[in-house]
Amino acid sequence: MRGMRVLIAGMILALVGAASGHPASAQAPFPTKFSPEIAARADVKAALAYVDREFEAQVNEWIHLTEIPGLSGHEQKRAEYIAGELTKLGLTPQSDTMGNVWAVRKGTGGGPSVVFAAHMDTVQPLDTPLKVRREENGTMHAPGITDDTAALPAQLQALRAMREAKVETKGDLVFLFTVQEEVGLKGMYHWIEQHRGITDMLVAVDGGLGPVNYGALGIYWSRMKFSGDGGHTLSSRDRPNTVRAAARCIERIYSVPLPPADDPVPAIYNVGGMMTSGQVVNAIPQEVTFTVDLRTVDPALLQTLDKSIMATCEEAAAWQKVKFTREWIQRSEAGGRPEQLAARRAHPVVQTAIDILRFLDVSLPASREAVPSGATDGNVGVLLGIPTVSIGAANGGGGHTLQEWARTDSAKTGTQQIVLMAVSLAEIAGR
Repeated sequence: MRGMRVLIAGMILALVGAASGHPASAQAPFPTKFSPEIAARADVKAALAYVDREFEAQVNEWIHLTEIPGLSGHEQKRAEYIAGELTKLGLTPQSDTMGNVWAVRKGTGGGPSVVFAAHMDTVQPLDTPLKVRREENGTMHAPGITDDTAALPAQLQALRAMREAKVETKGDLVFLFTVQEEVGLKGMYHWIEQHRGITDMLVAVDGGLGPVNYGALGIYWSRMKFSGDGGHTLSSRDRPNTVRAAARCIERIYSVPLPPADDPVPAIYNVGGMMTSGQVVNAIPQEVTFTVDLRTVDPALLQTLDKSIMATCEEAAAWQKVKFTREWIQRSEAGGRPEQLAARRAHPVVQTAIDILRFLDVSLPASREAVPSGATDGNVGVLLGIPTVSIGAANGGGGHTLQEWARTDSAKTGTQQIVLMAVSLAEIAGR
């Protein structure tokens, strides 16, 4: 859901002002499970070297997966490819009724179980041209190439690297490839509901390299519907009018007060990403719909704003004597304000991710190393109380557009990051 993260960039910048970011030299308050000694082990070094040595093969796989259509609900071809690669690795791929695919890399015992989740779906229609254009300046261009296709070969390559280097962890590693993340995290919600109690830590691999996200942005997507008898223009005077009700509602929604843009816990709404009305000029339509996108990390504020928007719609419907109903498109609750997430920031999973990025020379300004927000599969873990972070697989831009692009070499760092996260969180065997 890289596009969501781009859309809320301004909100993230505001949130980090209230977060507990600290430079590497001041890590004492936050425990970590990573150390340079882990990365210096012969087996881990061999795994990292494999990623470096075989990177061109990973890029080719990245291109191949990008060129397989993956619209939400149509991820089957990608899933088939991934399941085949998991089988080649000697693992036993599993799938469920939603279409999620995963495999468990068993540990030696005595360590925590860590789930790495990347989503297979993209937002572009199935007939979108997906041919990847690779430039000499080190970039690749194609719809969906970063969000979240970059994470798919990164997870597969991390598994190959650990297998080649004979790396063992104490805890189990679950590599999960989810469906329908872009339309409400549906695959992740389904998978985790069916596998309660097995996830000690969750790492969502989605987006760019840094910052590390450890919260959950509340996202309410609603379709507001106004319906009535309709009528011919010639007999429309003083008749109930669905369009007038919808227009009044939209105008007044934008008078619902929001916190200042620079507030440490901002909120935002948008009306009309999708709108429908009549099909002829000379009539009052029987039905008018529009969508509302409402977001904030503050649970109480999310509820307050939602109630205000609903009251506005109900008032407009009563004014025009038409019927109003709301249809939910997505309802993902808010994870909490920064101060409510203090314990989550203190969990080792967050600082481990930060320390690994710094070890790999990824620039993370102190004010942006950890963000108490997120709009990925990781939101599901946050809401269920599972220690969770969201990390990226590669840097790029233009998410959810036809101009999406990726910085090719950044995926090498993203893959090495997954290897180091795996051996640190699930605990490298033999220590």
